[in-house]
Amino acid sequence: MKGQDILVLLKLAARGSQDWKYADLANELEMSASEVHAALKRCLSSGLYNPNSRRENRASLLEFLTHGVRYVFPAQPGPIRTGLPTSYAAEPLSRRIQFDPHEAPVMPLLQGPCRGPEIVPLYPSAPAAAKKDEGLHRLLALVDALRSGRARERKIAGELLSLELEKLGSHEQISR
Repeated sequence: MKGQDILVLLKLAARGSQDWKYADLANELEMSASEVHAALKRCLSSGLYNPNSRRENRASLLEFLTHGVRYVFPAQPGPIRTGLPTSYAAEPLSRRIQFDPHEAPVMPLLQGPCRGPEIVPLYPSAPAAAKKDEGLHRLLALVDALRSGRARERKIAGELLSLELEKLGSHEQISR
């Protein structure tokens, strides 16, 4: 499993539709279509992707992210960088956690709106993709909290991730 696999699955969840093309996902994630295809192939073998529905296996994905992502893709705050807020510094977690704005973690992005300790993203293009897609940004921020947060932050992030995925799933039901 690679970090880009999680990024692709989160993008599928944020899109909320099974109507997509590899080239579209690749463009939105700033990857190649072959990288997206390889990521979904790895996710299929791990039970996180269903090729029949062309969707993530939401329950399995939530279980993996809540309980396993911090062991497979651990993250620690690094040097101060310009970037996009993440973890407890971004919505939806920022309303629930009090923090010093000078210590607010970021995904590195040259034209980012703030500065803070860097959280190395799951994949280099994740910050740019998150900047273009609010739903993806929310999901990545929660995953970063699961990867780097303390126990309380991880608990709240897991609960909010479940709600976010449920909300995205209900939008999918409405649009059908």
